[in-house]
Amino acid sequence: MKATKLLFAAALFTGLTSLSFAGPGIDYWNRMTEAAKNRTAAESKAKMDAPAKAKPAAEVTSTCTSCGCSAKKV
Repeated sequence: MKATKLLFAAALFTGLTSLSFAGPGIDYWNRMTEAAKNRTAAESKAKMDAPAKAKPAAEVTSTCTSCGCSAKKV
């Protein structure tokens, strides 16, 4: 009888312990989802701003008048 109770208590403790390590809680997943949304929004904003910062093609392809190199001298 005593061994049965001890075995039952050990099984119950083992079961509850294994359930407590099931994984991160809902707060963790909410923070990770929010961080991913912010990161995606920042990347898309950076992609939209990138063409505005690029040099015009005419300026890049022009050549130097004195030596003919591809660098534009001001």
